[in-house]
Amino acid sequence: MSFLTVSHIEKHFGTHHALRDVSFTVQQGHVATLLGPSGCGKTTMLRAIAGLETIGTGRIELGGRVLSDGGSNHLAPERRGIGMVFQSYALWPHMTVGGNIALGLKLKRMNPADIAEQTRNVLTVVGLAGMADRYPSSMSGGQQQRVSLARALALEPSCLLFDEPLSNLDLVLRERMRFEIREILVRAGITAVYVTHDQSEAMVISDSLLVMDQGKIVQAGAPQEVYLRPATRFVAEFLGGANLLPLDRAGSDAGAGLYVGPAGIRLQGLPVKHLPEAGLIAFRPENLAIAEGQQGPNAFAATLVTSTFLGATTQCEFRIGGSALTAALPGYRHLAAGQIVQLWLDPSAVTVVADTPATVA
Repeated sequence: MSFLTVSHIEKHFGTHHALRDVSFTVQQGHVATLLGPSGCGKTTMLRAIAGLETIGTGRIELGGRVLSDGGSNHLAPERRGIGMVFQSYALWPHMTVGGNIALGLKLKRMNPADIAEQTRNVLTVVGLAGMADRYPSSMSGGQQQRVSLARALALEPSCLLFDEPLSNLDLVLRERMRFEIREILVRAGITAVYVTHDQSEAMVISDSLLVMDQGKIVQAGAPQEVYLRPATRFVAEFLGGANLLPLDRAGSDAGAGLYVGPAGIRLQGLPVKHLPEAGLIAFRPENLAIAEGQQGPNAFAATLVTSTFLGATTQCEFRIGGSALTAALPGYRHLAAGQIVQLWLDPSAVTVVADTPATVA
């Protein structure tokens, strides 16, 4: 059952059409992530939910309450029961950690004993027990972001909004914090909407992905569903990167499960039921493997252009029939530029996508 419902939202800034018929739902206790390139409308949508932006048309409901309906009904941000965690930690530097958390509770006129107990509780939840007397300047970026989260949780919001909360952290800390935030949200049972342009972060954090482009949601679903079965070229390229092969429509037979790519590549046994107009075969770099000497459908020769050892994988760039292919081969592989390599493609990992180009951020 949906807890947050966003219906047919439209938003203009002058002549700029920021949101175009945006609709989605979030179940109670789930985390939905708005994912997309810069300027796609994800932060505008988040601010509309928070009440920081008015909407032109549409309707936003939370827990059965109407927050905005595009008309005169626009509930003030402080009356929505929503918490927000910003990209900047937005902590008062002259206040202790406890003081930062307690400020909102004081404005709610809670008694001092309850404030102290609530502060202790949320600091324990975010893994900062005993740090109430520390000042933000004495803490790491990750600790400050957890204080920001604790401050939001202390107000017991019905929904939490996150606007690129990890973008100011270094890579190692960012990777650790995404798991910590996910664990905290699950443990607290909080409904959340998370905004990011980082695909890996979105995959870790989310119960559902809402991929946005040019003010629209172009695909929605569970992270694994969107990653493994992208609906369009834009989604395939933006989320994790993908190989895209043009189809020879004259030689392909969707009914027989046979598809012909560049240089006469024959691909068979694909989980594809129909061939859309202007369709492309899409698959991830990890779905290619070296198949020495293997012949027949799904095996083909390609010329190595470059190879780069990345630790867990060797990334290889190939050319075939004028098309470029990227393979992520496990471990270290010693291959020479110009070498002809026999590749095999896992047919179960292939999909056919509509040929809609990616937006340049």
